[in-house]
Amino acid sequence: MGAKTSLLMVAVLSLAFVSSAAAIQESDTYAEEYALYQKADQEKDPAKQKALVLEFMKKFKSSRLDPNMSFLYFQHNDAYRKRGAWQEMATSAEEFLRYRPSDQNAAATATEAYQKLGKPGKLVQFGTRLYNQKPSASAAYLVANAYKSMNDFANFEKWAERTVKLAPNNAEMLVQLIDAAWRAGNLPKAAQYGAKAIKALEKSPEDNKTNLARAFAYRAMGEDAYIGGKFADAQSYFGKASKLDPGNDFAHFRLGYCYWRSGKTDRAINAFAKAVVLKGSNAKQARQEMYNLLHQRYGNTRNAAKILSAAKAELGVQ
Repeated sequence: MGAKTSLLMVAVLSLAFVSSAAAIQESDTYAEEYALYQKADQEKDPAKQKALVLEFMKKFKSSRLDPNMSFLYFQHNDAYRKRGAWQEMATSAEEFLRYRPSDQNAAATATEAYQKLGKPGKLVQFGTRLYNQKPSASAAYLVANAYKSMNDFANFEKWAERTVKLAPNNAEMLVQLIDAAWRAGNLPKAAQYGAKAIKALEKSPEDNKTNLARAFAYRAMGEDAYIGGKFADAQSYFGKASKLDPGNDFAHFRLGYCYWRSGKTDRAINAFAKAVVLKGSNAKQARQEMYNLLHQRYGNTRNAAKILSAAKAELGVQ
């Protein structure tokens, strides 16, 4: 997160800075403006330099030299970062914004500081301002997570969608959108996000974190297919989810039904057994289905303990 906010600030500072030569425009007060700018630019003491910048802002309501003054004022942000002085950094940014409310450097600085301070309400305030001035995936990402931390899932989804619109390969945000849609009971949308997440993760390394994300996406796609009666597709998706994340009890549970519907009773029994030993929320129902199928297939449940033991061994659970 720190890297995201720091890179966001560098980009804004780079875009905002205008050389003094390019900024020269004749105006009634230009000579006075430029003289004060030169004085601030030549000042070596950071505190005195910032004071001169604020003096400039108070004295001149608007100037062609505003981007230069903004650069001078916020070039010292690294000093705040090194000291972890996030409240000072936020206060400094807000003071600047009193005189230049549309300054991108100030909005970016405030956004970063309040993210570090864990004040989501303030982050939303300044992150939204920053995004409205110049839409970026970084700003949208921060605002989305701030809303999520406040349990405002409607606004979280709005800002998360803005994030992935600008950064379609942001798998982290896509996974969060899958979760939000799943919790809201919107399976088609969860599946859509799942498909996008799979695409975003195509070139990602085969590590545990990535596999869990892929499994989560396939689970959403599988459930949408299952509820829609597309059982062959559901079986395929849940099969992939269970291989990528063997501890995904829901994938095994749904696979049990998919195998049963396709006449693969023994595979259904084994899938339900895995859901049982993983002790998830569907374990009780999975046990019942497993025993029912054993009765149908063999007329008894004598092998139940052996089947459960084999499921534990395969999954590596006690």
